[in-house]
Amino acid sequence: MKHEISRIDLRLPDRWCGWRPGDAPRIAQRFAAEFTAGPVAAARLRSALEAVDRAVVGLHARHVRAGAWVPEPTGDVVAGLACEILAEVPAGPDAAAAYLHRVQRKIYRSRRTATRVSYHTASLRELPAGDAVVTLRSHGVLRHEVIWTVFPPGAGEAVELRFDTRSSERYQDVITHAETIAQRLRVGLTAPRRTAPRPAAPAPAVPTQAPGPGGRAAGSPPPDAVAAGAR
Repeated sequence: MKHEISRIDLRLPDRWCGWRPGDAPRIAQRFAAEFTAGPVAAARLRSALEAVDRAVVGLHARHVRAGAWVPEPTGDVVAGLACEILAEVPAGPDAAAAYLHRVQRKIYRSRRTATRVSYHTASLRELPAGDAVVTLRSHGVLRHEVIWTVFPPGAGEAVELRFDTRSSERYQDVITHAETIAQRLRVGLTAPRRTAPRPAAPAPAVPTQAPGPGGRAAGSPPPDAVAAGAR
């Protein structure tokens, strides 16, 4: 029986900040004080974190974590992170290999049709949290992604770590940070709740008739009655 994902532990490197989607307006001030130098940089970072948060929340998916990489005290966000639980994953023991096959079909189609999405590589990797598919792709020349899709053993779900950057110069750095975070990922599982069987409805009582005069049930024929036509 497959298990559900109950806990995700993301251990972010230095200069990364992480939060639960929707919490950025509440925690942005703390991160701004920790990561920046000066009020202008702090205001820039607060605005950037809230923008990342709105983008993640606006996807209307099962995102459980959001994050941002702020390498310099200027408050500029170089990369964003969205961590999502994927419920629709391939069935069977080789879910990662089947998922890689899906991605490879997308790569094949993208190279035969006009599209702004270009895939660079897709490959299988082994992580402490389970087998994974890592995909590198770009949207035009201004946006680049690193996507780690992790399949914990025994789980009927997967964890997707999607890293996004608009810096071509720092893309290789984002790839390195993404692998570090994926290697540190830890996932907790819980068994799905079993539905208790509904109790069977009691059998309807058979109505009985009170005895009439002479000890017979009311409405029953006398003992010497013969069915019509039997004579």
